[in-house]
Amino acid sequence: ELWKRYKDEILFIGICSFEDFPLPPPNPFSRSFPRDKYTGAFPGWLHMFRNPETIFPSHVKLLLMSQSDFSLPHDNSNLERKYDFTFSGSDQDVFNDCVGWSSFAKNWSFVKEALEVMCGEYEMSGVLVATRAKQGDAKCSIPTSCEGKIIQTRFLDQPVFLDYVARSRFLFVPQIHDASPRVTTQALAFNTPLLMNYHIIGGWKYLNERTGEFFHDMSDFRESLERIMRNTVP
Repeated sequence: ELWKRYKDEILFIGICSFEDFPLPPPNPFSRSFPRDKYTGAFPGWLHMFRNPETIFPSHVKLLLMSQSDFSLPHDNSNLERKYDFTFSGSDQDVFNDCVGWSSFAKNWSFVKEALEVMCGEYEMSGVLVATRAKQGDAKCSIPTSCEGKIIQTRFLDQPVFLDYVARSRFLFVPQIHDASPRVTTQALAFNTPLLMNYHIIGGWKYLNERTGEFFHDMSDFRESLERIMRNTVP
């Protein structure tokens, strides 16, 4: 209602910063809406899409700009690399064994498949952030091959989380429906490269031959994993 009241007096610009917005989210735990409800509502959009011309009407002005462009921490890149990888789970649905809104957004089902490979086949060590209850001992279940190799943390304050990132050889970014993953630019500020899902909605623009590796699915995951491990400092 406020937008309708002031849209002729104030220049409103849309910004993509949550799930697939302004497209309806595929997350079954999110509220849906018509595909064209917001795409043409504003004269301009700050977006993160690879092919915005297929999403927004032709009259809408577009700029490839994300919230994550402005979320850089202080450099801490001289720390010793202690872990192979860190994964940021945000605020996982721990008491439902990581089934819920956050877990869908973070592609947790794929994470568990990937862990079978990273722990079981490559003997890698890592940190799974926010996969343990804030209180108590409940944790998201992970493959038995990860026992003794993986640390599962509670939801962490930013400085503690960033310390894990700075001490890792790479940041694991498996999610797809993430518009503005701040952890990506935070990791790069520490010279920590990204192992990223090619299909991610936002954040793909940060990746090149110097900043990490894409994977599409399990069919090329091992190949991408081996490349990033060859190109990072132990």
